[in-house]
Amino acid sequence: MNFLALTYFKTVADELNITHAAQKHYISQQALSSHIRNLENELGVRLFDRNPRLSLTDAGRCLYEAVQGFDSINSTLNEKLNNIRKEERGELRLGLSFTRGQFILPRVLPGYALDHPHVHISIFEEHSSDLLDRLIRGELDFWITADNPSVEGFASDPLFEEHFFIVIPRKVLSNVKGPEQAAVILSKNTEDFALEDIIDCPFVLLNPGNRSRDMFDNALRSRKLTPKILLETENSQTAFELSQKEMALTIYSDMFLRNYTGKLNPDVSIIPVDRFMPPDVLRVYYKEDNARIRYKDSFLRNLHNAFAGVMD
Repeated sequence: MNFLALTYFKTVADELNITHAAQKHYISQQALSSHIRNLENELGVRLFDRNPRLSLTDAGRCLYEAVQGFDSINSTLNEKLNNIRKEERGELRLGLSFTRGQFILPRVLPGYALDHPHVHISIFEEHSSDLLDRLIRGELDFWITADNPSVEGFASDPLFEEHFFIVIPRKVLSNVKGPEQAAVILSKNTEDFALEDIIDCPFVLLNPGNRSRDMFDNALRSRKLTPKILLETENSQTAFELSQKEMALTIYSDMFLRNYTGKLNPDVSIIPVDRFMPPDVLRVYYKEDNARIRYKDSFLRNLHNAFAGVMD
């Protein structure tokens, strides 16, 4: 059963006149009659009595009742399909970490959603390995990450550099090193500052598997240093707030620092550690075919525009 056959049936049922129905559809009476016979054969019932005049059978009335809302359904369906053809409807599937999502998504999605009200947006906030698997399986349109793998068949565009800082509460450093030595350490310039200076202090760090944690672990491992971990968390904001409350040291990125809305504690120092943890380049991965779909290409352009010069 197809829409065309049902359309012809409904018109004949409304008109009860083959000639008038054929004229409405600009086809011959013979062609219209053939469509009706094919529909009857498909359903295995007679839909019309032909003598003494054209009228609906019981089966015909049953089908007629079933297709009463057909015009509205057909119109709605055609509108939706037309929107898809015009690339105004669809689904946008984004993958990125929870903490990066807090920084990136508010800068991109509000304006994008306003411009594309019929696009459904799905967010996947998972670990990088899981998101990479989703990307390869075709379950993501865009993956934003700093892992920078080489993924065959996918394009990747750089978005911005992410620099890292070590957050040092003066009180914590003084308790471990003594006030005088703490003052000396905090007065060092960036080139002279060493991880050995603070390795005996307690740390609040992100859980293993998070990018900044893995980079910090690598920096310590290369120097054969082991941190004193007081607490591990999944949320970089939690780590930073605990450090601001002078509980422990932590590692933080300028991406999140720029997004921080609280009042910074003047007794907490924030020192760049580019020497130990080189800046990450955040990139967006996608199939090049996505750039040919209007609403997906629009997201990619909005993403680049949102972060043009952000980290300069």
